[in-house]
Amino acid sequence: MFKYRISIIGKVFSLLFILWACGTSHTTVEVDGRLVAIDSLTIPEKDRQVDSVIAIYRVAMEKEMNQVLAHSAHVMQRGSPEGLLNNFVADLIMETGQQLYTPVDGRPIDFTLLNYGGLRTGIPKGPVTRARIFELMPFENEMVVLTLSPGNTLRAFEYLAASERGMPVSGIRLHVESNAVKKVSIQGAPFDASRNYKVLTSDYLAGGGDNMVFFLNPENEELLGKRIRDAIIDYLVKQNNLGRQIESKLDGRIKTE
Repeated sequence: MFKYRISIIGKVFSLLFILWACGTSHTTVEVDGRLVAIDSLTIPEKDRQVDSVIAIYRVAMEKEMNQVLAHSAHVMQRGSPEGLLNNFVADLIMETGQQLYTPVDGRPIDFTLLNYGGLRTGIPKGPVTRARIFELMPFENEMVVLTLSPGNTLRAFEYLAASERGMPVSGIRLHVESNAVKKVSIQGAPFDASRNYKVLTSDYLAGGGDNMVFFLNPENEELLGKRIRDAIIDYLVKQNNLGRQIESKLDGRIKTE
């Protein structure tokens, strides 16, 4: 009899617990709301004071973006295995990097390697505005010098040889046959498999961007403290101040068979 009563009491408590749990876990919440139509009548009017302040900055920005930085002797477009735009950007970045870089070990930059996809638009013949350069290079990429082992340097050349698109390079001449490296020279000297090489690139590519994994884990990494876009702008302004047009040429720095 005692065990039976205990059993009945236990079942009663269990039933009460279930009813309590069910009652507390399904709370109904009512939310009031109303539809607001968005049309010409309900859109608030512009704050004239705020709009006038914005207009001042808009005019100033448009004036700055429409500023002519230089004049181009011809149209420059990216291309493969090399292109006028590829060579122009790579060469000016190489020149700028050499001016900025002060090597602790006394060894200068050996070559420059950028990416085809980083060049977003071409340069027209005639006036070249600041806005055009922002379209060409819309990224905030920084210039960086990486010291690569001989193995990773060779992998960089193999990447170039296998690529279907021409990467902007400067300081090297690469002969490719059947998507493989046939011959390569750096600053006019044959590739030396016993020494490290310094390559100037962007911080995006230095992090393995565009599958350039040979840049990961370099022997050394040195930021130059300048954005690639700013380097292009500064170069154009300098050439314009010297009374020179900007120009480029194809020189066979990457040959394919």
